[in-house]
Amino acid sequence: MQFVLVLMIRNEEKILLRCLEAVSDLVSAFCICDTGSTDSSCEIATEFLKTHKGCLTQETWKDFGHNRTLSFQNAQTYLKKEGWDLPNTYGLLIDADMIFVANSLKTTKLDHEGYTVVQKAGNLEYPNTRLVRMDYNWKCKGVTHEYWDGPTKHLASSVCYIDDRNDGGCKADKFERDMRLLEHGLEEEPENGRYMFYLAQTYNGLGKLKECIALYKKRIAVGGWEEELWYSHYMIGKSWLALKNIPKFEEWMLRAYERRPTRAEPIYQLAKYFRDVSQHHKAYHYTQLGLSIPLSADALFVETDVYKGMFEYEASILLFYIGQAQKGLDMSVRYMLNDRQHMESVYNNLPFYIDPLPYSSKAHPIARDVFGEDYHPTSVSLFRLNGKTMHNVRFVNYVINPQTGSYLMKENGIVSENYKVRTQNAFYDPETGEVVKMRDDSVTLQRRDNRIVGLEDVRVYTNASGTLCCTATSWEYTEKIRIFQSVYDPIQGLYSDCRILNSPGEQECEKNWLPIDVTDDVIYQWNPLRVGKINGNDLAIHTHHETPWYFKHFRGSAVAFQPPQHRGETWALVHTVEYCQPRKYFHLFVRMGENYKVKSISRPFVFRAKTIEYCIGCQPDRAFTTLTCVFSTMDDTPRIMEIPISSLEWIQV
Repeated sequence: MQFVLVLMIRNEEKILLRCLEAVSDLVSAFCICDTGSTDSSCEIATEFLKTHKGCLTQETWKDFGHNRTLSFQNAQTYLKKEGWDLPNTYGLLIDADMIFVANSLKTTKLDHEGYTVVQKAGNLEYPNTRLVRMDYNWKCKGVTHEYWDGPTKHLASSVCYIDDRNDGGCKADKFERDMRLLEHGLEEEPENGRYMFYLAQTYNGLGKLKECIALYKKRIAVGGWEEELWYSHYMIGKSWLALKNIPKFEEWMLRAYERRPTRAEPIYQLAKYFRDVSQHHKAYHYTQLGLSIPLSADALFVETDVYKGMFEYEASILLFYIGQAQKGLDMSVRYMLNDRQHMESVYNNLPFYIDPLPYSSKAHPIARDVFGEDYHPTSVSLFRLNGKTMHNVRFVNYVINPQTGSYLMKENGIVSENYKVRTQNAFYDPETGEVVKMRDDSVTLQRRDNRIVGLEDVRVYTNASGTLCCTATSWEYTEKIRIFQSVYDPIQGLYSDCRILNSPGEQECEKNWLPIDVTDDVIYQWNPLRVGKINGNDLAIHTHHETPWYFKHFRGSAVAFQPPQHRGETWALVHTVEYCQPRKYFHLFVRMGENYKVKSISRPFVFRAKTIEYCIGCQPDRAFTTLTCVFSTMDDTPRIMEIPISSLEWIQV
């Protein structure tokens, strides 16, 4: 079986090569028919045919049906002359502004006279006859919006489809040209419903709204193909909306829906309009109706985006205005777990739905002046030592300006933006109140002069050998922000076996790696999810899973843990950030199964407020009934909150 391109052109110099090259691995010959180009299209075609089999013919323009038939017949003549086996040859009928995507076509058995192929143009998808067997006497009918007259079967888009770019050289005067052809066609065939329909479409494109409404109604009266009659109702509704006659708009959209309740487009138009004008309950009524309509199996002008998340998008906005915040939060999160059109918009709206947890919290008991008056405590990492929960408390010498989010550093009691950012860490035993200052001078790595000094976000964990270790973020030992890792000795206040871990992707900045407690594994990235094992100074990635779009915003928070009550599972607390002044942090839990495959995520939340709220300490109790979390606000005032695990609501991924 062979393929031949059957292409009709006129003034396509800007895109002709794109079309030809897109099918050069599929077709064995190129039969190009020019209908009067005044640019360099013919020269481009001639040059191309010097190195490819095929022919260039020229025909005087009459109309689309007539000239497309000639282009097919010219290709037949060429193939017969070259001795091709026509019953085993299929012609590919496309325009120059289309890109043909072959997928598995080459290995698909074809035996029918012709095949319709999915044509994708923006959010529209519809079948069109594009593959024809070259031994059949095909004729193209219609002065414009023409069709190939012959028996066809359909090929799924997994086999092949057409990406219609709609940027052809003859599109500039398309509506005026089509209007002339169709009006002439109706003079010759006054009852031709297809001509009526496409002339109404042309009037609509030209902004002749009242004229198009009258012609759509005439098309409905003639009867015939039900999908075309339904679409006429739909377009009358859209025309009334453009004319700002809202009662007529709503009437005709409901007429369209009642005529064909399997089509959701009219209901979407109603939902979107009434949301736009803040009639939220009415809009939500239409949204609920639309959510119940599955993807249409119709052939004509199916707006596929409507069926692939547009009602969910409308609902993600409307639920806020009708006072259903929890439902709106769930809808928004589920939306971002799928491949949808308005991800960024839904993500940006998410903070409106997120509320503080309903649990009390208490101030962390460690003294504020452990490192003197220039420092105060902020983030706290939780870990177990000899069966007891212990804390690593970070102290910093800066405060965050609540208006701008900028840092103001303190040295010897004096505040300035020009001082260095300094971090100190202390071990704290909550049972005895014992404090041990961790000694930065025990780090055996070469220091460099830097504006940021000390180990940030120290996360303490137990490795697979039972040794207490930590990771931290550092810019003091390398020219780029990197992850520091060492053995952590809280009794002596020492770091040992210190190393800077190489970036797996040579990134400028590495932060928020999450060690997994009682393992040597580290969660490196969330989208895709990549997990590695520390091997010397490298993180050797051994697990890779694709994750939903929402995960691209996840940042590591606390050390991940593997609850024995949920064998094979790993849980991690992560956060997302709204980059405003100052930033806002939102938290959620990720639940992974065997081999770190994500199973579900919790509803996003804040502990107390929508601000710079950071938590690197989260630990379950032995019975796995409560999660103890320590969070800071504006890098200050760490607080402790206990969250009942049974209160977490999970959304399946």
